[in-house]
Amino acid sequence: MESNAKAEPTKVSPLRLNTVRIFSLASALLLSMIVTVMCIGFLMSYEVATEVSSIEDIPYWKDKLPPEQQLWYDEAIEELQLALKRDLHKQLAENAIIFVTSGIDTETMAAARALLANQTKPQPALSWERFPHLGRLKNSCSNTELCDPFTVASAIFNGVRSNFRVGGLDSGVLFRDCAAAANISHHVKSLVEQAQEIRLRTGFVTTRRVTGANMAALYARTPNTAWECDAALPLAASAAGCIDVAQQLIKSATGRNVNVIMGGGRQTLVSNVPNTVWDPVDETTCNSQDKRNIISDWQLLNVKLKRDFAVLLNSDDLRELNGTKVDYVMGIFANNNLQLKNEVDARRRRVPQLSAMIMKSLNVLKRKNNRYLLVVESGVESTASVDKQMSTLLQLNDVVQQTLEKTSGSKTLVLVLFTNGKYVRNAVESSAETDVTPNVIDFGNEENTPIEQRLSNVATEAVVYAKGPRSYLLHGVHEETYMSYVLSYALQMGHFKPNSNTEQRHR
Repeated sequence: MESNAKAEPTKVSPLRLNTVRIFSLASALLLSMIVTVMCIGFLMSYEVATEVSSIEDIPYWKDKLPPEQQLWYDEAIEELQLALKRDLHKQLAENAIIFVTSGIDTETMAAARALLANQTKPQPALSWERFPHLGRLKNSCSNTELCDPFTVASAIFNGVRSNFRVGGLDSGVLFRDCAAAANISHHVKSLVEQAQEIRLRTGFVTTRRVTGANMAALYARTPNTAWECDAALPLAASAAGCIDVAQQLIKSATGRNVNVIMGGGRQTLVSNVPNTVWDPVDETTCNSQDKRNIISDWQLLNVKLKRDFAVLLNSDDLRELNGTKVDYVMGIFANNNLQLKNEVDARRRRVPQLSAMIMKSLNVLKRKNNRYLLVVESGVESTASVDKQMSTLLQLNDVVQQTLEKTSGSKTLVLVLFTNGKYVRNAVESSAETDVTPNVIDFGNEENTPIEQRLSNVATEAVVYAKGPRSYLLHGVHEETYMSYVLSYALQMGHFKPNSNTEQRHR
């Protein structure tokens, strides 16, 4: 029998219906949240990118101004662009180059800048004044009437402040104390020694003596910074085991392992050097008398060690040097300090220019699988004329710029340090053996001397310009010892050397 009944519709459970609705609503809310977050992120990214990377896209900064205002406006916009695009270079450094200049202060820099300017343009920045970071280093002798350059350099390069006229040693060693100086517990590692420990190639180039204060602080230890060569070293000190600074170039492990040594100072390394009009012996500086020839001794040492090396005597030797073929170079180009390029004697003496020495040094130091540390010194005596200071500074400006063009900005930390611009009462710029004691200046006592005069006799503090990896660590006022730790950290050496179980990496 045929049924006329209609099929009943399928009933949907109320619980299932509510679950579907809840799921749909939740999905819609989640999707809305994702879209919102993406939009916010896009807007924030656009704002940051617009502010930092596309300054020229902002109409306000394209304003046209009268010519008298446009010059300064464009100059300011250029500096803003550099500031907003600044890269902090948080990765560690592979290499480091340190320029050290003594005898010149910030006032001389301002004068040099003015010489490069004219009335229609802003004063051009010197090459290091474009560096993104600037620090000031307190002077260890800022409150004394006397200041020893070697002791100051030792604090900067070794990271520990020693006693007055003591270098490369901590404060446990007193002046002339050879017994304490022989105690290795008082020895402080210089930046060069730290670099050699982790197999960095090392070198130093100077327009002054290679045994002078700033360079000696890189490889020598002495309880009397006046003992630059044998003529200044008393027999009693020699008998007590002290070694003069010049001998430490070949007798200390650090000195004999330096890859590049270039500068003046032949009279401290070789006895009885010829005294000529175009290459005079400086009688105020240590002049060797013990029949030594440390240049020949250095040459024989490298023959014995089977090293590829070169000895250079003049600019012709330097020009012919193929730095990629040798691993060790000693170039001694004058009895005392090197002459500047604008001095007549330089042509007769065939003295190389600082820029040429640096370029050749980089050829020696740069190797595919090696990092390097190079220290470059220029400067003048504290009593030098303004013209000589200016010539030195303008030469340095060119040299720094040329060096930057030959190095990788992302791998090389570059520092330009101006240290102790004034030694008004300088104790030992020469290596004379004198008994002097630093007296602390009482700034509160104005009975006999006006405070202005007292301040004028204080050696200026150091200023350091920094560029490259970790350069931002030099950012304010620091102890002068701080710079050594910045370099050690940036290069991962010394106290910051990775453990043997730790993989060395650049962050």
